[in-house]
Amino acid sequence: MKILSREVAFNGKFVRIIKKTFKTKSGKIGIWEVVERVKLHKRIVIVFALTKNKEVVLEKNYRVPLENYVIELPAGLTDKEGETEQEAAKRELFEETGYVAKEVVEVFTSVGSPGLTNSEYVYFFAPNVEFVGKQTAEDEEEIEVFTVPLDKLVDFVLEPRENIKIDDKILNVIPVLKHKQLI
Repeated sequence: MKILSREVAFNGKFVRIIKKTFKTKSGKIGIWEVVERVKLHKRIVIVFALTKNKEVVLEKNYRVPLENYVIELPAGLTDKEGETEQEAAKRELFEETGYVAKEVVEVFTSVGSPGLTNSEYVYFFAPNVEFVGKQTAEDEEEIEVFTVPLDKLVDFVLEPRENIKIDDKILNVIPVLKHKQLI
């Protein structure tokens, strides 16, 4: 494959859509529509935060694209100029949940919906987080914070629910955390 050109088809406040013209290995010309985030300086940060009591910090977050609530790990954008991904992970954890991480350990990176977007994720492990106060979520964020014991997390995620979706990234990180002996 060879990318021949890039054209902005839509430029919004949060995303833009790029039409990429490409040439296939057999020489055919195609167009692929790609969603890109606006104002993203680095990768999207995702935080697997664990309290001193071995409870995982989760969020029930209303997601407009799904018109539904989603249970997910705290996460956010590296959208502040000059901020490191580690700083963004700590900031997002605090803003969304009221928990503070003294340290965050980079665990692994991945991509999300690679057939649609260029989004890259970086997962962090935050051990021994402490609740210090009320979250300071943005106005368009409707987040309920709760914890689940680590040893019950998989059962909790697999439990059938009506009208609530589950973000698979919760389960994606567990084997890697175990492999690296972080949990």
